[in-house]
Amino acid sequence: MDALPNIVTTGADTRISFPRSVASERPPQRPRKDDPMHATALGFAYVNEMGRDAFRKEPFAFPVGTILVRERVLPPSTDADELVVMIKREQRFNKKANGWEFLTLSGDATRILKREKDGKCLKCHTSASQNDFVFPEPGQK
Repeated sequence: MDALPNIVTTGADTRISFPRSVASERPPQRPRKDDPMHATALGFAYVNEMGRDAFRKEPFAFPVGTILVRERVLPPSTDADELVVMIKREQRFNKKANGWEFLTLSGDATRILKREKDGKCLKCHTSASQNDFVFPEPGQK
């Protein structure tokens, strides 16, 4: 993935563009075998400039405007089949998740497949609420 998506919604219109991205400073982590939700994911992949410094210290506290992107790769392919995205919005946007919006995009980031404020994504990420609903990479302290 060369750049992470910038998702802009105006009314019913959603546009996805690709500004300069910041790749993770650490190589992607293999998923834990006991994590069926992300069994094919390669772990955290990208964060935009807005949220980069928040990963340096726990507990995490991401500023509004942070975009996190993970690629899901289905072996034997090495290309992303889906992207899972978290966008940090104002807290009032989604009080249950401290402002986070959860999206699933096509692997080429041209289509939004699912968009939610709660559901399965929030159910899982609630267990990381002390870290602003974001899981640290395995081994990160």
